[in-house]
Amino acid sequence: MSASASASATAAPGAAESLRRRSREALSALAVMFLLGMAANLIGEPEGTFAIVVDTIIIILHILIAIGLVVISVRALLAARKAALGERAALWGLIVIIVTFLAGVLTVSTQSEWASYLMSVGFLAAAALYGATFFASYRVGASPAAPAAPAAPAAPTPPTPPTGA
Repeated sequence: MSASASASATAAPGAAESLRRRSREALSALAVMFLLGMAANLIGEPEGTFAIVVDTIIIILHILIAIGLVVISVRALLAARKAALGERAALWGLIVIIVTFLAGVLTVSTQSEWASYLMSVGFLAAAALYGATFFASYRVGASPAAPAAPAAPAAPTPPTPPTGA
């Protein structure tokens, strides 16, 4: 085995673990985003000072985690490329997160119910895509960075009889 093959073989498990970690971060952030979004919808149009303060805190947390989710999505794509696993799912995950983020901006600025619906569709798509990158991180043996299994030794050949003079 060459030095570069052994270096990539030792890098692959770390890269797969990094992808797994980024996928878990994305899924966790999506779960928190879902809960905060549902809380904001349950409050609706707040009446009274306490409800307004709570609603504002929920919306601010929702926005901050959305920004963090964009960063996590970029990091997940970089980890997927490094591990050579789940690259397509990570790229689509980033695209979906960006579109969902923009739908959130549109929801806040226009109070559009359709933009809010697009956010919920984006949540489902992103959760499925980051679930796919999470499971792809366990397929280290399928990555091109994994070394090939050593070939079995050849059976000894029988000696050839001497030819007559």
